[in-house]
Amino acid sequence: MSEPSPLTVSGAAEPSEASEPVGTGGGSGPLAGLLIADFSRHLPGPLAARLLADLGARVVKVEEPRTGDPVRSTPPLSRGTSALSAMLLAGVESVALDLKQPSGRDVADRLIARADVLLETFRPGTFARLGWTHEELKRRFPRLIVCSLSGWGQDGPGAPRAGHDLTYQAAAGLLAPLVATPVGTPSLPPAPIADLAGAWSVVSAILAAVIQRERTGRGTVIDASLFDAALHSNLLGWAAESGGAKAVGEPLALTGELPCYATYETADRKRVALALLEPHFWHRFCHAAERPDLAGSHLQRGAGFRRKLERLMRQRTRAQWTELFLAHDLPAGPVLAAAEARASPQAQARGVVRNGAEGLPRLAFPARFDGHRPVAAERLPFLGEATEALLEELGAPEALQSRWRRRKAGVGASWSWKRLLRRFVL
Repeated sequence: MSEPSPLTVSGAAEPSEASEPVGTGGGSGPLAGLLIADFSRHLPGPLAARLLADLGARVVKVEEPRTGDPVRSTPPLSRGTSALSAMLLAGVESVALDLKQPSGRDVADRLIARADVLLETFRPGTFARLGWTHEELKRRFPRLIVCSLSGWGQDGPGAPRAGHDLTYQAAAGLLAPLVATPVGTPSLPPAPIADLAGAWSVVSAILAAVIQRERTGRGTVIDASLFDAALHSNLLGWAAESGGAKAVGEPLALTGELPCYATYETADRKRVALALLEPHFWHRFCHAAERPDLAGSHLQRGAGFRRKLERLMRQRTRAQWTELFLAHDLPAGPVLAAAEARASPQAQARGVVRNGAEGLPRLAFPARFDGHRPVAAERLPFLGEATEALLEELGAPEALQSRWRRRKAGVGASWSWKRLLRRFVL
């Protein structure tokens, strides 16, 4: 019996004949010419890869043939396409390789040999069991930058453990202030802080390693972890600890302890956020709100003072408070839903979030270069669509290329990726 093919394709949407080509990364931008071999999955690794693609790097994403990166099926879906995948995977090249098969690993090895950066998010030891230990990669490819992003890091007693964003936040002390919520179950953070901070730590580390390689001619192995990123994000907690805050659930000044730095319900049952930390802002607010009697209570704590502010804020609607904040240049404003935030004049002017071709959101790099915001291609690649082109580019064995071409031709002139998948998934 012949070896199962490591190459197959799948996906939720068909690419049209007129679609913009894959391989759009690397054409321009600060990182033009940099090749990233991306073996990551879920959110942090793909986000880091997408940010690098925005900066001009060419990202070749290796996906599991039958299902691809799980973000492809993460809700919400629009006509079968995940909104999250549209933001994370657009602008990269997708190849489908079964790394459990020797021929799949052979193609992946050829890709790694060409790459400037290898990004992987397997549990510690998994990539080594596939045949790529850090030591072997450094020996064979001395200029290669290897970035291993894991949950807990490559060493330490927790290294092999499972985890998710909430787990890392809990272990890093980030959730403790939420326990101080006075009534009901504490709310969870509104964003996956460890995942997002982890992605940015990966981008920073890779960029630093690229600069180091330019100076020394040698690559490096980067050990990044979501737990480390969560620990780093808790700088306010470490500052509070140095001042004596030790109890689990003890609130911090910027996480709910100060009434002048909190959110409040308004007359129309919406909410506004006050961030009036400086005395001059607080005094300006008190006079604008016609409550000069509160001016001397700036950093006062306690439930009694908070109730006073709650009663005050319920006297006007969100729109009325927003108008007052703007008129007096106060660091306060409305608490917006995601759709409201996206439609706001400032968000529209900045252009970070915009619509893709299928109406799903796209994110541009959150900084400008000489007035221009770098962004990778708009189109979400169909799972595995760049596989055939990559086989040829990497000089894969002719037998493997021929087998792929025969199977593709066998589907007929009206072949599609979905039909090829149905016939040839092994």
